[in-house]
Amino acid sequence: MVGISLAIVVTIILWLTGVVATASNLTAYATLLLASGTIGLAWGAVGTYVEQHAQIAAQQRQLEIARENDIAQVVVKRISGPGEVLKINVTNNSSRAIRSVYVWAKVQGMRPHYETVLQDTDSQTGQPAMSRRMRTARIIVDGDELYRCYRTMPPGESETFVQFMRADAYPLPDVDNAWITAYALFSDIRGSWWKCSEDGELETVPDGPEPVVENRPVMGSGIPAVRPMPGVERLAMRHNEPPGQAQ
Repeated sequence: MVGISLAIVVTIILWLTGVVATASNLTAYATLLLASGTIGLAWGAVGTYVEQHAQIAAQQRQLEIARENDIAQVVVKRISGPGEVLKINVTNNSSRAIRSVYVWAKVQGMRPHYETVLQDTDSQTGQPAMSRRMRTARIIVDGDELYRCYRTMPPGESETFVQFMRADAYPLPDVDNAWITAYALFSDIRGSWWKCSEDGELETVPDGPEPVVENRPVMGSGIPAVRPMPGVERLAMRHNEPPGQAQ
């Protein structure tokens, strides 16, 4: 409105001074004025679009930051020291469930890693046994092959994972405690993957972990079995597996 009022005032002044006294001059001036107004409106629309786009981007970034801060509430705490059987506590303090939770530890300068599982007490024998809430789905993370994951950890749940022991397995080596680092890898409700450590480090795994595909021989006229890509609600399940260390 201010622009229109200013244009009317300028037009009156030019008409009174004789600058646009003739019809041809008035037509040319009107055409120029309309063109200028159209350009101004176009620039205004572009400016509005750019501003709205910047606001949307800022809002999306704020949502991503809030989401990352929420995921950062998943706490990984190693409760065993050098020379002991590995025990790692994972607590989901975030507002949403986390899924396909892999938990392991690495010792600086040594391979392989130490994998953990969640254990229950066998109702018949009274002995510890791998929980049926664990799944078997082989993946590769940072060059390490992981086998077993905890299916779902709701908000507020805290579980202690213990070293997966085999007959040839050994406790953690008796080294400096700072050489040992515990990790957890999991997917959120949207299917995005996250990796965190006992040191409070948090990073995204953009493409998710690399699956280990097993090509099995064809049984009769059937289709060869291929282990599916791990992910939320897509991990293969296998029960009746004796406890032991994966690596």
